[in-house]
Amino acid sequence: MKILSLALSALTLFSSVPAFSLDLKLPVPEKDYFIESGDVLSVNVFPAEEFSKEVTVQPDGTVDIPLLGAVTVRGLKSEDLEKILTAKFSKYVANPSVTINVRKFASNRVAVIGEIRSPGYYEYREGMRLLDLVAQASGPQDYARTAKVRIYRRLPAPDGKFTDQVLKADLSSVFEGDMSKNIALMNGDIVYIPRKAYSSAAKWITDNVVPWATLFLFAVTAGIVAKRN
Repeated sequence: MKILSLALSALTLFSSVPAFSLDLKLPVPEKDYFIESGDVLSVNVFPAEEFSKEVTVQPDGTVDIPLLGAVTVRGLKSEDLEKILTAKFSKYVANPSVTINVRKFASNRVAVIGEIRSPGYYEYREGMRLLDLVAQASGPQDYARTAKVRIYRRLPAPDGKFTDQVLKADLSSVFEGDMSKNIALMNGDIVYIPRKAYSSAAKWITDNVVPWATLFLFAVTAGIVAKRN
């Protein structure tokens, strides 16, 4: 009876643990991509098409633009670079219009680690969200702490350096239907799903105590039935 009492007390304790709930208002990142070294850019200049060119971002973060020479582009969004080049070309071309397209990405992937069934790197696509990645990775493990997900993000800056951010995500709310918590991912993000703090103890009790308690109850029931007969 002592073992049974211990098991019931433990199960009562675990069932009374409050569910985690985060009321987060995280900024959803824009779809714009920050240019990186190794990216291939298509630079279209109108009406001076002779200055249009496909260029590769060099390791120092610059590209060689016809008429303008070396221009630092790493850490910029396409729309920001368009404004910069338009201003530069306006010195030589009347009413220029510059369009930038990223033809090839140097790195185009995101990662998910921790309590996930298929951890690893996955191809990133524009508009990808947290639930998309988790679904590709076959979903969280049984003891995943889905209310405490962390997203590690590195954002390039115009000076060529990087700033690191850690975003909090409540995947459990997404599973319950709150799509406002389904955070948009960015290229290079690393998603970490932690393990529940009490999962090891709960699993030990499930694997060891509960079977013996069940067997004990079966034996007691069988004994009572036998006495009545």
